[in-house]
Amino acid sequence: MSSPISTSPLVSFCIPTYQRARYLDSLLGSLCLELADFPYPCEVFISDNASADDTAEVVARYQADLPIRYVRQAENRGGRANYQFLQAQARGRYLVYIADDDAVMGARVAEVIALMEAQPEVGIVYAPWKLLDLVQDLDLGQFYRQDRDVRIEAGQQRELLDTLLRYGIFPDINICRRELVQAALPRIHQQAYYAYVQAAEYVDRSAVLFLKEPYYVSITNYFADHQREQGGNEEAETAWDRYRAGLEYILGRARSQLSESERAEFLLRIEQMIARRIAVAVRLRLGADRDAVETYYLAYRLKALGAESLLPMDLDTLRGFAALQFWLTDPELGRGVQQRLCLGDFSEDLRDYIRQRSEQPVQFLADTRDLPPLGEHGLVLSRLPLSDAERQHLGGACVIQESELLRKFAA
Repeated sequence: MSSPISTSPLVSFCIPTYQRARYLDSLLGSLCLELADFPYPCEVFISDNASADDTAEVVARYQADLPIRYVRQAENRGGRANYQFLQAQARGRYLVYIADDDAVMGARVAEVIALMEAQPEVGIVYAPWKLLDLVQDLDLGQFYRQDRDVRIEAGQQRELLDTLLRYGIFPDINICRRELVQAALPRIHQQAYYAYVQAAEYVDRSAVLFLKEPYYVSITNYFADHQREQGGNEEAETAWDRYRAGLEYILGRARSQLSESERAEFLLRIEQMIARRIAVAVRLRLGADRDAVETYYLAYRLKALGAESLLPMDLDTLRGFAALQFWLTDPELGRGVQQRLCLGDFSEDLRDYIRQRSEQPVQFLADTRDLPPLGEHGLVLSRLPLSDAERQHLGGACVIQESELLRKFAA
């Protein structure tokens, strides 16, 4: 049995949740084990964003085993507001965020708290996180790695930026003093990646520590019968410009600590890191079968950055998929289309790709001998040259030459 809720706990485990009772149930079950020997008074502070599922019943089942403080919002405040509510209302000296579908290692959290108790000038401690596939019981390693712990003294924005770029750190996971949160008033904004901005705000007020060993576990695959969208993956597909803005924000705050040549060098390092993130975004988009046209334009930015070698697939192949996607999904080309025809040599894999994505029946012809009279409701993608007579035989169908379509998408 756990200790009763303390009105002045040392540690607040802050859990925002919404409509994920099954995941929360698993998390609270793991906390029963992880906090069984936790040496500090704590609260498990849950803010329910007005869930309509059985979240309240799940929480009630653990009230006797965990020091839970449960708040159910009267209406859905949105994810950001719910997270900020927890930060503002937590009672502990130290705040430990836990997503409702992740986990923490209790003994390791206790070690970090002991370290912060011994170093009162350190306001926040960051750490990488483990990646775990529960379905396959696979430890997938860490999201990023450091070769050593790094302490940055208060006010050293230059060292903060250097450390983030050196190790490719995403400062999402942290244990923070409540008094530092109250002083910095961290918020999440659209223009710049919140974790970089908040790190700059924190280091402006206190020493910051980056640990090489994790205490947090991000669960990539939870239940075999239910796959949920990974928030981190979704962000990685779209947030590269916010990453850049966050790093440039820190660079701006460090400007007085830099020579002009150092500033230029940092800009180059930021560009290199963003190139790596764009490459990750392309890989994730390909794996999730996202819109090929949008993926192509994203990939082309890597060519502009001189980082085409980072692409998981050559640009010419991406170009071909983009051209096909355009032919298959452009609303103007497809207006009123009832039948599609592909003329020329298309591999069986490519035929399957087109069939799976076409909303209309697709016919494939290797040559022009048996051209069907499609009429004005037909759309043709041709790898073959067509004479005027052959075009007329098609009966007013719209003919797109593949060579012309590919010119739209540069190699």
